[in-house]
Amino acid sequence: MWLPFSATFQRNYLVMKRAFPWSFFLGHILSGIYIIVFAYLTYFFVFHEDLNEKFVSSAGTEDYVSYVILGGLLYSFSVSLLMIVSRAIITELREGTLEALLLSPSSRKGYYLGYMAQGFMRIGLEFLAITSVGYFFGLHMENVNWLNVAVVLAVLIFAIFSQALILGTFMLYFRDTYITQNTLFVLMSLVCSITFPSEFLPASVAWIGEIMPLTHGVDALRMVWIEGQPLSGVTPLLMKMIVLGLIYFPIGSIFIKKMEKVVLEKHFG
Repeated sequence: MWLPFSATFQRNYLVMKRAFPWSFFLGHILSGIYIIVFAYLTYFFVFHEDLNEKFVSSAGTEDYVSYVILGGLLYSFSVSLLMIVSRAIITELREGTLEALLLSPSSRKGYYLGYMAQGFMRIGLEFLAITSVGYFFGLHMENVNWLNVAVVLAVLIFAIFSQALILGTFMLYFRDTYITQNTLFVLMSLVCSITFPSEFLPASVAWIGEIMPLTHGVDALRMVWIEGQPLSGVTPLLMKMIVLGLIYFPIGSIFIKKMEKVVLEKHFG
């Protein structure tokens, strides 16, 4: 598994260094910054720093700015990770290298992990950029336990990686990236507690957020970041993400492998 991992990492690093469309990088940063600016202006100039009791009790904090900034930060983080992993195979198809990839005896796990590991170089820069901007707009940074934050992010990464495999299957089935991925991203922005608690959603819609790892990741991050909760306080949320990841991973692995064969037969058959 190490050889395909390192080969994929090095190839994608060279692509990012020499031919990467940096508009993607800037676009993801700006999407997170837009959420921050919108929350700041709404809170201070529309709501006049007045939150109702239901929002405070549902959100678990009166710090609305930090609440929304962390939502936007993790939304941008998750969208970038989903795009990196889910677009891997369909990118190979578009570049004409899919046949060579599928015929090679290399480990597919190493291939995907190499894709994801290299992508973290860009995601890390996005994370730091959005966090820095958020700090100037009022993001709470005092006494943050970064180890707990890292654990929450690690569990979320596993769950999002598993979800990305399923998204990649749909991309291959529809031979489309734009509509497929953006439909999911818009849905995530609405139901995953990015700018408001999911309790404000109708019950007929709120259940969708429960099957999205991002919902539980955002809630867990806010609890350890803003409230200073220990990991024991967010264990139920971590377990939900782990369970979702364990469900999505085998489903995504099986179906994306089957879809690869179907696409190969149709494309080259």
